[in-house]
Amino acid sequence: MCIAIYKPENKVLSLATLKECYTSNPDGAGFMYAENKKLHIEKGFFSFQSFYDAFKKHETKQTVIHFRIKTHGKIDTTNCHPFAVNNAIGFVHNGIISGFGDANHSDTIGFNQSILQPLVSKWGNLALFQDPIIDLIEGRIGYSKLVFLDRHGNHKIMNEHKGTWDDGVWYSNDSYKPYVAPVTTYDWKDSKYDWRKNVTTIKPITLPKPQVVAIGALVELLEDIADPGTLTVYETGELCEIVAVNKDFTCDLMHDGYNGKSSFLYNVPYHSLSFVDEYKDDSIDPVGVPAYHNYAAPSLLRK
Repeated sequence: MCIAIYKPENKVLSLATLKECYTSNPDGAGFMYAENKKLHIEKGFFSFQSFYDAFKKHETKQTVIHFRIKTHGKIDTTNCHPFAVNNAIGFVHNGIISGFGDANHSDTIGFNQSILQPLVSKWGNLALFQDPIIDLIEGRIGYSKLVFLDRHGNHKIMNEHKGTWDDGVWYSNDSYKPYVAPVTTYDWKDSKYDWRKNVTTIKPITLPKPQVVAIGALVELLEDIADPGTLTVYETGELCEIVAVNKDFTCDLMHDGYNGKSSFLYNVPYHSLSFVDEYKDDSIDPVGVPAYHNYAAPSLLRK
């Protein structure tokens, strides 16, 4: 899913936070900043140390940072963010924009070449800071978030409300935080056997982040899922693509409709899904957690 970060001037990100972002999104990193009325883009870092060595020199500046997980396109410098719309404004993207991307180039590159660059070429850089254009772009990109920065330091976060502000820094999702398993509580007071007098709580432990349940995996709905926002019901058996893996054992899904338009389902629990992709490692259950932790999603355990 990647992570995009907007960091204002004089805010310094910790080494631990940056390393967590890279570990969770390891397919290429980059950042951009404005200085002396020029936009500077540095990208194509495929180790954390190479990224940090370059970024450390600019850590107090206003910066836009991106750590990538591959969806469309190769893992190479060309597909790393940020991207230049022109020599005066650039952007990073978190999410998937349907209708763009192929085996060689990411959907972000396609969206830039087909939409953003022609728009700015005709109407100028300031078009991306105008409410009507922002509304149009946000309506087209769905769940995605875009962060723009120009050579003067002006910035704009599209779909800002779908990200998180934490200590004055904006993150497009929660993959900057260490993954911690949820607390599971068993209450036996209502049981007719009542052989436990007290409530037993399993303390939260740090587990590996889901590896099998990954961006781009194909899933099938095991039950009807209703979207209260659009009053749409997605029926059992519908196929969807995972576009985000959340920390509460839920996924965000993209559904390609028969009319060619994509829609999104948010916070769908694993137990409502059948994972179409096969799992080759018997030591990992379908939530990407080693088998001895598979209490996390009992309805998905292998039979």
